[in-house]
Amino acid sequence: MFGKKKNIIKVCHYEGLHDFAQDYPCEIEITEDNLIIRRIKPATEVTLPKSKIIKFEAMEEPRFMLKYHNDAARTDKGFKKYYLIITYVSENIEKYLAFWGTSFEYGKFIDLEHTEINTSLNYTL
Repeated sequence: MFGKKKNIIKVCHYEGLHDFAQDYPCEIEITEDNLIIRRIKPATEVTLPKSKIIKFEAMEEPRFMLKYHNDAARTDKGFKKYYLIITYVSENIEKYLAFWGTSFEYGKFIDLEHTEINTSLNYTL
């Protein structure tokens, strides 16, 4: 009843997961060992071990679009979008997941950006 509070952020998937539609609502939960992405309907859960995460980045939409799509276009339709980019390694290839949220989630994105993920100096190429 008085357990540890879960660290869950409600976001919309933008890109990186082939079976999640763009702009589809989901939630991200950070556990001690994993980052879990949940789509509500149909219920789907994707687990990314924290050991594979390289970094979290938080940025406003124009910066995200310019950095990842070479175009500073905006899709916000009247409200600002903020992006959380999760860079990770899979099969020795660097990849990323992108999610967006509103100004309410942006503070949580920035908190993640300042989280130390992999402090080990040992790694596999």
